Amino acid sequence: MENKNTITHKSLEDCLIKPGEQSPFANLLIDLAFKKAFDPDKPVSRENLVNLLNDLLAPQLKRPIVNVKTRNVAKNLSGSKVSRTAIFDLHCENDAGELIEIEVQIREMDNFLKRLAFYASELVANQAEPGDWDYDVKPTYVIALAQYRIFENDDRIVHRATILDLETGEQIMDSYNYTIIELSKVPFFIGKDNLSKWLFFFRYLDKLRELPEELSDKKFKQLTESSKVSKFSKEEFEAYQKMHHDRWDHNVLRRGFFKEFADDINAKLDERSREIAQRLIANGKLPDEDIAECSGISVEDVVVLRSQMFGSDKK
Repeated sequence: MENKNTITHKSLEDCLIKPGEQSPFANLLIDLAFKKAFDPDKPVSRENLVNLLNDLLAPQLKRPIVNVKTRNVAKNLSGSKVSRTAIFDLHCENDAGELIEIEVQIREMDNFLKRLAFYASELVANQAEPGDWDYDVKPTYVIALAQYRIFENDDRIVHRATILDLETGEQIMDSYNYTIIELSKVPFFIGKDNLSKWLFFFRYLDKLRELPEELSDKKFKQLTESSKVSKFSKEEFEAYQKMHHDRWDHNVLRRGFFKEFADDINAKLDERSREIAQRLIANGKLPDEDIAECSGISVEDVVVLRSQMFGSDKK
């Protein structure tokens, strides 16, 4: 006889929306939705933001963050406001009353890593005070939630970096700290640790019809309420939809561009590979197999190039 008290747990797949359905939850990678869910100027969303920062930065923070507020950036050191891509610039206070500066990025950027270095340097330089300042730089953290792969040959989802002594591996200063998260690598799986839950939340929330049991923690339930599209005002919903459609249009245009100009792009890549192979052949120190591997062309093409350059005999 079946036990009526048996509790059945829904699988993750059961929590997904069906074809044609709309998720009740917003895509947190849309600027408006992220700012609404993690607004540092409102009590509940400020608590969401503190939870997020403490869990994402747990291996890097010396003490937990207890409060955040928006950092008013008077100007860009580059002189250009257009170049700013941060979703939040934050003053953060830990439980010892110490201040740290945090910037959160969720937008796609060209020269991704170099731009993070530039913005981190701004966080440091903007701390300078008029008059007799003693370079008492507060620790800075740049968090980047990347929607595309940044490190192609590395399957790790989270990359953390700081300034280290190359011989000992010890941190020599806390002025620059980076946390880079590649959401496209997040699997459809929820681990038991907080970081795994946050990663799943960010990648899959707008694909869910309800919250999985693995995300039943109070902080995720609270954040889910803040992320419901039904909580948006009419103006917010219209702006959110426009941002969503703009992203779709951008992705379609990008795919269309590469499709339309695929032959030209490939031709340029082939030309570049041939140039590399020609330089390696002219150097005269590598066998054909190594030249092919370094340049990306076939061994047969290396042989043809060599023949064109020096005749049938190898130099």
